Formats: sequence, C-alpha cells, structure tokens
Amino acid sequence: MSQSLSLVWSSSDSGVFGAEENMQRDTELASRAEEGEGAWRLYTWLRPSVSLGRFQSAERALLPGADALVEVVQRPTGGKAVLHGHDLTLGVALPLELFGLTGTRDVARVYRLLIEPIVLALQSCGAEVELAERTRWVRSAGHVADCFAHIAPNDVINPQTGQKVVGCALRLTERAVLLQASLPQGEPRVDPRLIFARPNLVPGIQVEAERFQWELASAFGVLDQSKGCTV
Repeated sequence: MSQSLSLVWSSSDSGVFGAEENMQRDTELASRAEEGEGAWRLYTWLRPSVSLGRFQSAERALLPGADALVEVVQRPTGGKAVLHGHDLTLGVALPLELFGLTGTRDVARVYRLLIEPIVLALQSCGAEVELAERTRWVRSAGHVADCFAHIAPNDVINPQTGQKVVGCALRLTERAVLLQASLPQGEPRVDPRLIFARPNLVPGIQVEAERFQWELASAFGVLDQSKGCTV
C-alpha cells in the first residue's frame, strides 16, 4: 500500500475461540474502527462451524441436518457461507478516514485497498496466489451458498488451477470497513457435502500463522503499539 497505516495487532483477541465469540470479537474490531482505531486479529475455531453471510439464512444456505454437525453463526459481513474449523481466519477493521474515503459506498474500491496487502503477504509466505481478474479463471457458479464455489474478479485464487483459496467478506459503513477472510489450511473436519448442496472442495494453502502475521504487518505497514515499534 502507498499509505502507512496505524493498525493495532489485537494479540489478546487472537487465538482459538468458539463461533459466537469469534464473531463478537470481530464486531468489536469494527466498533473500534468506527471510533477511529484500526485493528486486526488472526484466529481459529474451537469446533467445525459455518458462518453465514449477514443476509443469508440457515434454512436456504445449508442442507437439512447440517446444524447437527457444525456450529452455525451469522457474520457481521455479507457474502456467502463459509465452513470453518480447518482454516486460519483474519479479521481487520479500518476507519475510512485513513484513506480519505469517509462516507463512500464504493465497496469495490475499499475492498481492493484491503485485499492487495493480503495477497502480498500470502505471496511473501510462498503461497501461489493472485487476484482472479489477473487470470483467466473468473467464473460464476450460479446460485450457490458456498463462498468457495464462486469466483469473482477480486477473489484470491491459485493462478495455475483456478481454485479459490481465500474467502473474503466485507461490511462497509460511512466511517469504517470490516473485512473477514478465511484461509483453508487442510482437510475440512466435516465433509462439505453434508453441509452445502453444491460445495467446492478446497485443497487449501499451507500458511504458517506466525509468518503470515509478520508478513501482514509488513504489507499493511503496521505499527505495533504494544511494543512501540514498527513490525
């Protein structure tokens, strides 16, 4: 990014939590951003879970009986459903005044400001990733509930296979933005075919959490206020 961001690494909010608590902690990040403080966290999930997009319903998105296999929680962000429990998840919230964009409703523009550093951090970790619009793989899967079954131009994919490897969702207000991103790391703990009618079986990318944290810090130009130094 061309602009250095003052962003707090929320170490106490990072770690392993249940589905409801993870969403609550991300919501709190968004509230902090509304007050002018950017913050971010990396976390995983205690149990296999599905986060539904803000406007999705479990009845329409999930197969009958899925709620007996996974915890189901509503995200504060939009987008499609994501199966968790085998992924590393990122929550990052920023005040729009950092970009001089207070009051904007340009979701695509704000999303690009956030996704570019994430792609850079993944590439620095050795992951083969690229924005779909820079490849030949952009496609729509039609009406699907699974986030990973649809590839939009701004999605993060493996440029060789066309496989979507990061699931992202956004919530934009007049003053702040919250991004939630899921990075599958291996085999799902629950078969996605028991959860979604038309799932995409994601092979995932192997990213070591601590390395990814540091590469994100570098990509965002983060100021670690707990240590008083740039990381």
